[in-house]
Amino acid sequence: MPVAPKRIIKEIRSLRHKKFRQEEQAYFAEGIAIVLSALENQAPVQYVIYSPELLRSETAYEAISEARARIPCYETSAQAFMSISGRDNPVGIGAVVGYHDISPDSPSLLAYSRFVALDNVKNPGNLGTVIRTADCFGFGVLICGESTDQYHPECIRACMGALYTVPVARFDTAGNLRQWCHKHGVSIVTTSSKARDDITQISGYPRPLAVLLGSEATGLSHDVLQLGELQVRIPIYGASTSLNLAVAAGIIMYDVVSKPEFKS
Repeated sequence: MPVAPKRIIKEIRSLRHKKFRQEEQAYFAEGIAIVLSALENQAPVQYVIYSPELLRSETAYEAISEARARIPCYETSAQAFMSISGRDNPVGIGAVVGYHDISPDSPSLLAYSRFVALDNVKNPGNLGTVIRTADCFGFGVLICGESTDQYHPECIRACMGALYTVPVARFDTAGNLRQWCHKHGVSIVTTSSKARDDITQISGYPRPLAVLLGSEATGLSHDVLQLGELQVRIPIYGASTSLNLAVAAGIIMYDVVSKPEFKS
């Protein structure tokens, strides 16, 4: 197995920064489950890198053995791998993966009837958790505005491989998202702690639909909130005044799938 040259180690370190990810149109994905998901789902993996001193998974070694027939796989020392890792206790395997953006009109996205949409979401860990949760509940993901980079290392880690199984499309603005929804007959459900309709009092939701949430700090702006044909809130019974964004998204996604299609 070839040993990773110094340029590979340097390249992976540079991919921590958005500027270099955008220049290279690639990112570093680390961890057994994440790399296996990328390989199994035919993500554009450019190469795999691993450390025999750290990696203890027979399943991972089997995947490397299969992958090296079609993509480069490099060995490196434990010290070198720890220098590129974003984890406190790295398991010793990662991959550089090319960007795999999809068009909003991609058939893989339009096959869905439920979407979770995020406007101006800044926290990459929250975004990754929402993508992972969307995978569990069968939602596509729509991102708009000045939202964080879905290829940020924290987002990749929080996705746990779901970025390779869930379609994620981006829109420049919430207005562009609205136009897309109108074009494809998708109803918009907006969320706010001040919304009139409590989800516990809603008997069903329209289909297809996009549930739109804002940033944890500021929520949806007034104008974006008004895009919702239905505006909903999650009841809070304790002293806290708000929920974590990813938790709120998970609650509403579950509420959607657990209730029937709304009939007007």
